[in-house]
Amino acid sequence: METMWSVWFFIVGAVLASFGGVVGYRLPKGMKVIGVERSQCDHCKRQLKWFELFPIVSFFAAGGKCVMCKKRIPFIYTVVELLTGALYAFSYIKYGFSVELLLACSLILLCAIIFVSDILYFIISDKVLIVFLVWFLILQIVFEYRSWLDAVAGGLLGFCFLLLLAILSKGGIGGGDIKLMGVLGLVLGFQGAYLTLMIASVVGVLVAIVGLLAKKYNRKTAIPFGPYLAIGALVTFYYSVELLGLIF
Repeated sequence: METMWSVWFFIVGAVLASFGGVVGYRLPKGMKVIGVERSQCDHCKRQLKWFELFPIVSFFAAGGKCVMCKKRIPFIYTVVELLTGALYAFSYIKYGFSVELLLACSLILLCAIIFVSDILYFIISDKVLIVFLVWFLILQIVFEYRSWLDAVAGGLLGFCFLLLLAILSKGGIGGGDIKLMGVLGLVLGFQGAYLTLMIASVVGVLVAIVGLLAKKYNRKTAIPFGPYLAIGALVTFYYSVELLGLIF
């Protein structure tokens, strides 16, 4: 039974990530998300058939290329679908049917949308953040999964720290990153916000070093910080107790 539920959560995660990819792709371009025609090829603008819209499967069935123009389909969508599905299944295995599972699935979906939009456009949509902020506040009101003092302190720490960093770096941190960290801090609490910032910074520095050594980046290359905050938030959500035990 547990295996069946794990598979089901993987499928649900992949489907939601597919929708999240659409949101992350369309909102920054000012396109409507709901009540519009099906997705189309970025190159030839051909509207995709219904059987080309299955998460993960359709990508590999088409060999990663549009069946009409033969241009490559961006692999980022499939990666996000695979990772989201895997994380949904992992969350079910780790938490079972619980408030933590609901929080985990919500946080993963937010991170999936941010990952796509920030990598493709260097934009984190205010609309997305507002929707998830309201949702997390509803969950906090209904379940009070952490104390309000801890939740507010986490949100303020995340928001104010990146705001200060943006001021000191004269725009090195985007406004979307600042607001995203405020939302993440609300969910993760004070210590969780601290861990998220630390992990995101370490991962970001390591990626930058590798990019410089591989000559993919230079000192002026703009690097989106949202994906690193997403990674930091998810690692913190799953393993905050273990990580805090190592630090303190």
